Amino acid sequence: MHRRGRAVIFARMPCRAAVRVVNRLPALLAHHDVSWGDLARRTLLPVRLLARLRAPGANPRLAVAERVAAALGVPVEEVWSLAGSRKAS
Repeated sequence: MHRRGRAVIFARMPCRAAVRVVNRLPALLAHHDVSWGDLARRTLLPVRLLARLRAPGANPRLAVAERVAAALGVPVEEVWSLAGSRKAS
């Protein structure tokens, strides 16, 4: 932010590229033989919220991600990771 007399000029912020998240939750549920209903009971999260996690680009808040990972007994990074940070399985 720069001041010229009374006018305030805002400097432009550089644009960030959108972060792409790799969602392995559906595959992990199948691997652990856990249904979406079972996951809802284990995490005590609303079914509507879990339904949004089915999308390939789902990017949940950290608290939600931790609860889901704990219910499956895996680290958060095994369920969701940034594209390119680890080889997708």
